[in-house]
This record gives sequence, C-alpha cells and structure tokens, in this order.
Amino acid sequence: CILDEKNRHPEDIFIDISSRENWKSLTKVHVFKPNESGLYSLLFARCQTTTDTKSYNNYIKTISFHAHIAFHNAGPNYLSAGDIPLPAVYMTFFVLFGACGCYWWYMLTLPQSIYGLVHRIHYIMGILIGIKSFSLLFESIRYHYIALVGTSELWSIVYYIFATIKGVMLFVVILLIGSGWSLMKGYLNDKEKKIIFVVLILQVINNICMIVIEETAPGTKSWLAWRDILHIVDIVCCCAILFPIVWSIRHLRMAAEVDGKVQRNIGKLKLFRQFYICVIAYIYVTRIGIDVLEANIPYYMLWLGPCCNELVTLIFFVYTGITFRPSLMNPYLSLPDDDDVNDDAIRNALEMIDARKENKNNTSDVEMGTENNNLMISNKNNTVDEVETEENYAADTEYGLNK
Repeated sequence: CILDEKNRHPEDIFIDISSRENWKSLTKVHVFKPNESGLYSLLFARCQTTTDTKSYNNYIKTISFHAHIAFHNAGPNYLSAGDIPLPAVYMTFFVLFGACGCYWWYMLTLPQSIYGLVHRIHYIMGILIGIKSFSLLFESIRYHYIALVGTSELWSIVYYIFATIKGVMLFVVILLIGSGWSLMKGYLNDKEKKIIFVVLILQVINNICMIVIEETAPGTKSWLAWRDILHIVDIVCCCAILFPIVWSIRHLRMAAEVDGKVQRNIGKLKLFRQFYICVIAYIYVTRIGIDVLEANIPYYMLWLGPCCNELVTLIFFVYTGITFRPSLMNPYLSLPDDDDVNDDAIRNALEMIDARKENKNNTSDVEMGTENNNLMISNKNNTVDEVETEENYAADTEYGLNK
C-alpha cells in the first residue's frame, strides 16, 4: 500500500482522512521551501486494512468527500513549473505559422502564367496552415487563463475543436499530396479512397477520445491502458498515410520504364522519395521522439517537449510548402507539352493494345469454324486484315504515346 511508511518519500505530504473528525472541516496550507522544489502529484489511496475475507466483505468499499485543492507557484501562477513558458511558446509559434500562412496565400494570388498553376490542393494546404495557426493561438490563450485563475473551460473547448479539425486535415493533406491528387491527376482510385475514409474515421474517434482522456484524472489502470491504445491508433494512422506515397513511387518507376521519358519521371521520383523520408521523420519525431525527450528532462524543462514538437511541425510545413508550391520549374507540378508523355495516356494506350489483340484472337477463332470451301478465302482475308490491323495498332500506339 502506498500509505505504508516504507513506501513514503521523506518529502511527501500526508493528510490522514481515515477518521471523519480529522477532515470534517480540515484546512491545510503548505508552503514549499526552495529545497523542496519538485514535481508534485496529488494522490488519493484507500488500502485494505485486513486480510480476513469475511471482514473485508463487510468492509465499506466506497467513500465520498468534498475537497477543494489549489496548487500554484509564486505569483500566483497556477501552471506547473515546466508549463509556465508555454503561453509565450505557443504565441511565438502562432506568429510564425501565421506569417507562413499569409505568405502562402499571397503566393496563390500571384499571376499563374508567371509563377505557376495553382491547384485545388494548394488551397487546402492554405486552409490547413490557417487552422493550425488558430489552434496555437487558442492554446496560448488557454494556458494564459489557466496561469491566472487555474481553469479555462471555454478556451479549452475552442482549442479542442480547432485541434481536432487540424489533426484530421493534416492527415488528409498528406494523403492527397502523396497520391498526387489535383497535381498529377484529378481523381483518387478505390484504394486511396478507402485509406482516406478509414484514416478520417479513426482520427475523429481518436481525437475525441484523447480529449476525454486529457480531461479525466488518471485514477485507474484502465486510464493508462486507454491512453496507450489511443497512442498506438495514432501511430497506425501515421503509417497508413505512407501507402499512397509508396504507390506513387512505384507508379512513377513503372512509367519511366514504359514511356522512355526517364528524366522527367526521375525528377518526380526523387521528390516523392524525399517527401516519403520527410513524412517518416516527422512521424518518428512527433510521435516517439518527443515522448522520449520529455521522459529524460527535468520537470522544470518539460516545456521543451511542446516547443520541439511545434518546431518540427513548422519545419515539416515549410518543407512541404517549398516542395509542392506553385512553380513553373517544379518537375512535380510542370504541365506536359506536345512532346511529353502523360502517364494516364500511356496506360490507356497499353490497355487499348491488349483489348484489340484480344478481339483479333476472338475473331480468328470464329472464322476458323466456317466451312472448308470458305476456309482459304477466310485465311487470305485474315492475312490481309491482320496486316492492316497491325498497322492500325502501330498508328494507335504512336498516337497514344505522342498525344
């Protein structure tokens, strides 16, 4: 039992409420001395006082009491020592993300004939960075009011709404960029649609559950179990968004082998590989690296965890924006000219060749079943049709590949 003398730390503060007379109107104030500084947690424990099963069954297993407890640092500041810099940290990143967002929207208003074509995904990226900026603003305000009065229910609700939307949109944007939607193609295939649908559902449920977990005191073992489960679900969603990027890399590699336009596709392939590595690094740092950092730093430096998380996110946003910004010289966004090859046209041309060959074989099989007196004429006609058909195949193929 945590209440036993052997399990107590010399600096622990113990309040005995085993007797109603002790705490019926108890008021206790403790001022921490400089040498008592540390990260303190409030724990309530009720241990079994007897090992006799019969006595324990008759033992009252529930307890009810009202307690008003206030912790604050000098000031007073109701934030923990490791959270005191957070309002300023979040406000700083709000300014940085806001500046990036303003510049991004300014780029989208420039003449497209000079600075590059603007796609639908660019507007979605602009909305994402705007929501991200406002979530940082509301997070800063939330911590500011907690520091002043110890609570911030209204601003917490506003922050959680924006944080949930931001988390869902971030995964959607990475999925759409990885699949090449609106940049190289105007549609999503069935596999990409299924992944987006599953990730959206999981992210909405996961974000709602995380809000409940954060606003609930860790009073049971199930709280820790659910926290770990939700963390795993978030990592699974992060891994799922990598599949469209892998498929796009494989498609570009196959296209380079088919159409012979190696230089163009190699440029796209390098961008996709760099983006793939960047997404993996972002996932590893924000989902695993930050937790390791917070577990190995002093309590008064815990603000470094959120600070590093936002810094990595800012770097990821800036890299993605530079890589996929509207630009005439960007190989990922460049439009095909008359001598260039469209990957969809190549695929359609190959499918057309296979379909016509299959139709030719079926026609030949039918004609072979005619009477013997027409067989020689039919074979001659087939020979002539075959030559003409092969010439048509060559013409169609050349047209399809040089459209």
